[in-house]
Amino acid sequence: MLIDIHTHITYEHFPEFAQKFLNRRPFTADVLLYRMDKEGIDRSVLLPLCSPENMDFYGVTGNTECIEAARKHPDRFDVFCNIDPRAMFNTPDGKIRQLFEVFKDLGCKGLGEICAALPVDDERFIRIFQTAGEFNMPMIFHFQRENAGSYGAVDDPGLPRLQKALQLCPDTVFLGHSPCFWNEIDGDLPDEQKSAYPTTPYTKKGILWDLFEKFPNLYGDCSAGSAHRALSKDPKGYEFLEKFHKQVCFGTDRFTDINEPIPPIIDYLKTGLESGKLSKQAYDAITFENYLRITK
Repeated sequence: MLIDIHTHITYEHFPEFAQKFLNRRPFTADVLLYRMDKEGIDRSVLLPLCSPENMDFYGVTGNTECIEAARKHPDRFDVFCNIDPRAMFNTPDGKIRQLFEVFKDLGCKGLGEICAALPVDDERFIRIFQTAGEFNMPMIFHFQRENAGSYGAVDDPGLPRLQKALQLCPDTVFLGHSPCFWNEIDGDLPDEQKSAYPTTPYTKKGILWDLFEKFPNLYGDCSAGSAHRALSKDPKGYEFLEKFHKQVCFGTDRFTDINEPIPPIIDYLKTGLESGKLSKQAYDAITFENYLRITK
């Protein structure tokens, strides 16, 4: 079984957004289903975007359209909700719980993709994280470096702000994603070199090894090119997945085109299994079991 924890769909009735900014054709629920069938993916999790940093730019749907798509295809789609920490609901008196209750009642199993450009340990984020833990809703993050001028929760090299959030919210599952996160699997090269994905093999273990060991509520979302590049260029990539197979979830982060290349992470995981570098136990955990466990 394959469950893709990280997918998006674009506005079905308003293709002008993706066309205008990215010159892309619509990537609707029907297109996603076509790609799933082609690649043997049983279920996909729809992730809405809601933060002003990237809302509309990618033409990716928000909460309600993702929920509607999941209702139309309950056998193929699950859905997460998204809450920007700057929302007026997010006040110290706990009003944010009302919004979580609504989304939970609507069938949302988690939060993401979280993209607000605030420090990870900002008090508004922490309230969101703690409430997500109360509602047993795992969270998928896009991380970025400070002053990057892009989207994503902001952290420094070594992810110290994430470490603080993990300590403050031990009952909340954090799923890390993006180059800022996955580059920390390596501890050998300067950050500016790592971000360029050099061909030089990595030789030293980075902070992710320690964080996954120390925090059982930290997971990796191995979607998009960032996870595949970091894992495949590191000679210890399969070793990392085997060691922490109960804390990694398969994903693709797809929403580009009906004819897009097959995400390389699919072949990477299958090759690991076929070569014996990844056990069947680890492969099953990563490709579907972990997702089912953290969302039950």
